[in-house]
Amino acid sequence: MTFSSSAVSLAHIVYDHIEHLQLNALFISLASLVVLYHAIAPFFPNDKQKSWILTTISSASMTLASLPFVWDYATTGGTITDVRHFDVWAYYTCRFFQAYLIADLLMGFVHYRKRVNPLTGWFHHIVYVWIVEYAVRMEWGYIFCLAAFMELPTFVLAIASLFPRLRHDVLFASTFLCTRILLHVVLCVSTLSNRAALTDGSVGPSIILACVFPLHAFWFYGCLKGFVARARAARSRTTSTATSTPAQSTPAPRRPAPTTEQHSPAPSPTLSLRIRPHAAAARRRGLRQALRSVNWRWTRVADLRDAAGRMGLGGVRENLRAALPGRESVYAFVGLERRRRGVVDGAARSVGVM
Repeated sequence: MTFSSSAVSLAHIVYDHIEHLQLNALFISLASLVVLYHAIAPFFPNDKQKSWILTTISSASMTLASLPFVWDYATTGGTITDVRHFDVWAYYTCRFFQAYLIADLLMGFVHYRKRVNPLTGWFHHIVYVWIVEYAVRMEWGYIFCLAAFMELPTFVLAIASLFPRLRHDVLFASTFLCTRILLHVVLCVSTLSNRAALTDGSVGPSIILACVFPLHAFWFYGCLKGFVARARAARSRTTSTATSTPAQSTPAPRRPAPTTEQHSPAPSPTLSLRIRPHAAAARRRGLRQALRSVNWRWTRVADLRDAAGRMGLGGVRENLRAALPGRESVYAFVGLERRRRGVVDGAARSVGVM
């Protein structure tokens, strides 16, 4: 067996192996995505985050897979006919995207059914499975892979849904504008103007791009509406904060610091006008007498408390009268003894006159 025949046999084996892998690429990708979902899902408790797991994986993979085609397109000055086909790479990329669309519908039906929108979920995914299959059969996979760079804003949105602290609305809007609006229009015009050399005169890619563009424009319009709504809400909050006057708290009156000195109650203005110097002296004498008797009076009160259980209410009342100071002592203590005497004398004179 010659070397050339051995090389040809090896080439046939490799080709058959590659062809076999191509036939199973869809199922291998589908199984891999399902396994990845079940491995990552436990780290995200709510359904909203779970619904973005496969989208994050797919958008990141498709963006990276499109870079060789984007590089050729950029370095050739935007000439789409000079983009290399990379047939095997394009084929596997297309099959992977089909597997993602199917896996997202299956996992969504089982785990996050409420998060699968009828338009952007079921309808979008089913239509794109057909579009990718059509591109593969027409050998336009490299055109689809070039357009797959539009998955970049999807990755920005998906990663922010999994990790909210990474959310960046301006970054998402700018990448969406550059890829799904501007690049989309450029590719639509480029495929249409170069259809003779690109697709043997077929306008299929141009029609598909033109049909998908309204959906992208609608999404971008919703993004702009969100920006305007958030700006108005922030402005209204700022205005309400500026116009509202904060309530000024009135400081509580400060109480004088307590002292160790004992002060007698200050007399009212009416009484202070009637008290004479000798009345003040009598008041001081009554105060000294009360202070001298405080010790034995507390003793008497304690005795009464002990005897309360041994005698009736009448006996307790008599003992209380005996323990408490007399009325004259109280008047002398507060300085009203002179006033009481004047009142009594006046009453006596009135009786005498009558």
